[in-house]
Amino acid sequence: MRRPDGEAPEWVRDAWIGLVLPLARDDAVTTAGFGVRTLPKGRVMTWWRCVTRQYEVVTGYLVESSEAIRILGETRPEAADWWRSHTPVFTKPGQMFIFDAPACERTS
Repeated sequence: MRRPDGEAPEWVRDAWIGLVLPLARDDAVTTAGFGVRTLPKGRVMTWWRCVTRQYEVVTGYLVESSEAIRILGETRPEAADWWRSHTPVFTKPGQMFIFDAPACERTS
Protein backbone atom coordinates (compact mmCIF):
# COMPACT_ATOMS: atom_id res chain seq x y z
CA MET A 1 0.00 0.00 0.00
CA ARG A 2 1.01 3.57 -0.53
CA ARG A 3 -0.18 7.07 0.22
CA PRO A 4 -3.42 7.85 -1.67
CA ASP A 5 -3.34 10.60 -4.27
CA GLY A 6 -5.07 13.85 -3.45
CA GLU A 7 -4.94 17.44 -2.29
CA ALA A 8 -4.80 16.81 1.46
CA PRO A 9 -1.37 17.26 3.08
CA GLU A 10 0.95 14.25 2.87
CA TRP A 11 0.77 13.56 6.62
CA VAL A 12 -3.04 13.42 6.39
CA ARG A 13 -2.95 11.08 3.38
CA ASP A 14 -0.31 8.94 5.12
CA ALA A 15 -2.77 8.39 7.97
CA TRP A 16 -4.99 6.29 5.65
CA ILE A 17 -2.25 3.70 5.09
CA GLY A 18 -3.15 0.41 6.75
CA LEU A 19 -6.76 1.26 7.59
CA VAL A 20 -9.57 -1.11 6.65
CA LEU A 21 -12.48 0.85 5.23
CA PRO A 22 -15.92 -0.39 4.13
CA LEU A 23 -16.49 -0.04 0.41
CA ALA A 24 -19.60 1.66 -0.95
CA ARG A 25 -19.30 -0.63 -4.02
CA ASP A 26 -17.52 -3.96 -4.29
CA ASP A 27 -15.61 -3.13 -7.45
CA ALA A 28 -13.37 -0.27 -8.47
CA VAL A 29 -15.00 2.49 -10.50
CA THR A 30 -13.65 4.89 -13.08
CA THR A 31 -15.13 8.35 -12.72
CA ALA A 32 -14.51 12.07 -12.91
CA GLY A 33 -12.72 13.11 -9.77
CA PHE A 34 -12.28 16.49 -8.12
CA GLY A 35 -9.78 17.41 -5.45
CA VAL A 36 -11.04 17.81 -1.90
CA ARG A 37 -9.80 21.41 -1.78
CA THR A 38 -10.82 22.39 -5.32
CA LEU A 39 -14.17 20.60 -5.26
CA PRO A 40 -16.75 22.62 -7.20
CA LYS A 41 -19.41 24.26 -5.06
CA GLY A 42 -22.91 23.34 -6.18
CA ARG A 43 -24.45 21.54 -9.12
CA VAL A 44 -23.94 24.32 -11.66
CA MET A 45 -20.21 24.53 -10.96
CA THR A 46 -19.93 20.74 -11.03
CA TRP A 47 -21.74 20.68 -14.39
CA TRP A 48 -19.49 23.44 -15.74
CA ARG A 49 -16.30 21.71 -14.63
CA CYS A 50 -17.50 18.49 -16.29
CA VAL A 51 -18.49 20.24 -19.54
CA THR A 52 -15.15 22.03 -19.69
CA ARG A 53 -13.30 18.85 -18.71
CA GLN A 54 -11.82 20.34 -15.55
CA TYR A 55 -11.55 17.07 -13.70
CA GLU A 56 -9.25 14.10 -13.36
CA VAL A 57 -10.30 10.62 -14.42
CA VAL A 58 -9.77 8.38 -11.41
CA THR A 59 -10.04 4.62 -11.05
CA GLY A 60 -10.48 3.59 -7.47
CA TYR A 61 -12.72 2.51 -4.64
CA LEU A 62 -15.63 4.51 -3.25
CA VAL A 63 -15.96 4.87 0.51
CA GLU A 64 -18.54 6.95 2.36
CA SER A 65 -16.42 9.83 3.61
CA SER A 66 -18.14 10.38 6.97
CA GLU A 67 -17.57 6.73 7.92
CA ALA A 68 -13.97 6.83 6.66
CA ILE A 69 -13.26 9.94 8.76
CA ARG A 70 -14.85 8.29 11.81
CA ILE A 71 -12.61 5.22 11.37
CA LEU A 72 -9.56 7.42 10.78
CA GLY A 73 -10.32 9.22 14.06
CA GLU A 74 -9.96 5.98 16.01
CA THR A 75 -6.23 5.75 15.22
CA ARG A 76 -5.22 9.21 13.95
CA PRO A 77 -7.53 11.78 15.54
CA GLU A 78 -5.39 14.71 14.34
CA ALA A 79 -5.81 13.60 10.71
CA ALA A 80 -9.57 13.15 11.18
CA ASP A 81 -9.71 16.64 12.70
CA TRP A 82 -7.97 18.01 9.58
CA TRP A 83 -10.80 16.62 7.42
CA ARG A 84 -13.46 18.00 9.77
CA SER A 85 -12.00 21.49 9.85
CA HIS A 86 -10.76 21.85 6.24
CA THR A 87 -13.40 19.92 4.28
CA PRO A 88 -16.57 19.79 6.39
CA VAL A 89 -18.70 18.80 3.36
CA PHE A 90 -17.13 15.34 3.60
CA THR A 91 -18.42 14.82 7.15
CA LYS A 92 -22.00 14.69 5.84
CA PRO A 93 -23.62 11.31 5.15
CA GLY A 94 -23.80 10.36 1.49
CA GLN A 95 -20.56 12.07 0.45
CA MET A 96 -17.88 9.84 -1.05
CA PHE A 97 -14.13 9.61 -1.15
CA ILE A 98 -12.50 7.76 -4.01
CA PHE A 99 -9.22 6.13 -3.08
CA ASP A 100 -7.10 5.55 -6.18
CA ALA A 101 -6.72 1.83 -6.90
CA PRO A 102 -2.90 1.67 -6.62
CA ALA A 103 -3.18 2.92 -3.02
CA CYS A 104 -5.62 0.15 -2.08
CA GLU A 105 -5.37 -3.49 -1.18
CA ARG A 106 -8.49 -5.66 -1.20
CA THR A 107 -8.67 -7.88 1.88
CA SER A 108 -11.56 -10.09 0.77
